[in-house]
Amino acid sequence: MAPTYRVERDRGSNEFPQQLAVLRGRWPLAFPTEHEDVRPLAMGAARQVAAAMSWSLPYTLGVLTRWKMAAVYCQAVLSHDQRIGLDGSLAEMVDAEAKELATQQMAQLEARKAAKKAAETAAATVVKPKPAPTRPTETPEQLRDRVRAGLFRRRA
Repeated sequence: MAPTYRVERDRGSNEFPQQLAVLRGRWPLAFPTEHEDVRPLAMGAARQVAAAMSWSLPYTLGVLTRWKMAAVYCQAVLSHDQRIGLDGSLAEMVDAEAKELATQQMAQLEARKAAKKAAETAAATVVKPKPAPTRPTETPEQLRDRVRAGLFRRRA
């Protein structure tokens, strides 16, 4: 059972962008497009989504994990005290543990963003090649004369 669970969850995570559009079409209040409208989802929303969409629970968890780990959702958890159901109705309160998890996720996202920026900065400074030393351009006659002079020096 474990390998199938993991495969389904990974598939849901990979198909998140397409499925988010489907979820937004079905539940626009629970999955809004505007960042300021995002609210924390009610507990048990994954089971409701799985049942309504005829998705497996692991697949649904894969899709919803990507939504819930996004910075905009974590910010919603930190800034709102009330969760909402899929229909937009008020549900239970956001507990301190959820706020702590959102804070940790925001810190991870910020650290990842800072590391990426540092890597890009380091790559930009490393990639700059040194200019090649320039030689004065020589005509074919001058090159021929240099080669001949070198050959004559070897014979002597």
